Amino acid sequence: MLNDVNGGQSDLQKKLGEIVEGPVFSGIIQFLILASAVAFVLETEPALEKYENYFIIVDLTFLVLFSAEYILRIYTAPVKKEFIFSFFGIVDLLAILPSLVLIPGFRVLRVLRFLRIFRIFKATRFILAVDRMIDALGEVKRELLALVILSSLFVYLAACGIYFFENEAQPEAFGSIPDSMWWAIVSLTTIGYGDVYPVTAGGKIFTALVALVGVGLIAIPSGLLASVLTEARVEEELQDEIEEKENEK
Repeated sequence: MLNDVNGGQSDLQKKLGEIVEGPVFSGIIQFLILASAVAFVLETEPALEKYENYFIIVDLTFLVLFSAEYILRIYTAPVKKEFIFSFFGIVDLLAILPSLVLIPGFRVLRVLRFLRIFRIFKATRFILAVDRMIDALGEVKRELLALVILSSLFVYLAACGIYFFENEAQPEAFGSIPDSMWWAIVSLTTIGYGDVYPVTAGGKIFTALVALVGVGLIAIPSGLLASVLTEARVEEELQDEIEEKENEK
């Protein structure tokens, strides 16, 4: 009966939920997340290999703390299944699983510990920003899909073109169209590692054209997201102004 009155939650669950979502608890968790990230980085330093046992103890400590927080969040969640399968619920779980490295057969999970840093986005201001970005991606998903298809087409055409120009001059680097696709991807993304590059006049001219196309391809998604995010911010500010005027009345 008490649970029905409180929307399916007991008084204890509600009180614990307020603590978990409070600024003090959130601040402690954010500190632990950053500390775990620092520990993960330091553990890869060869000069600190002699402290491996201490890192194991630290990792176990994080395991206990993050596991306790995860269980507490499930306990206080109004809809437990919804929290478990939510983005942040999955990130919370991934922050715990890597510590199973201590169990034989689970050592591969050790590399996943860097995912703990994503839990930093659970801060309220970051949640709002992430939600806004997810909504923005949803609004331009068709445009982004079209861009992915167009980019794939350009990679194919660029690989075919550079193969035509450079195959005879550099058979070791451009021996086939699949081999040339690495150069095409690097060039279209304007990264330009310099490990393979054209030496013929035709290849250089073709590369210049590919680079110009690549600049445009990189700019398109940035422009789309910036436009949608700006519109979302303007709408949010207008909504806040309307709410403030209604409250004043």
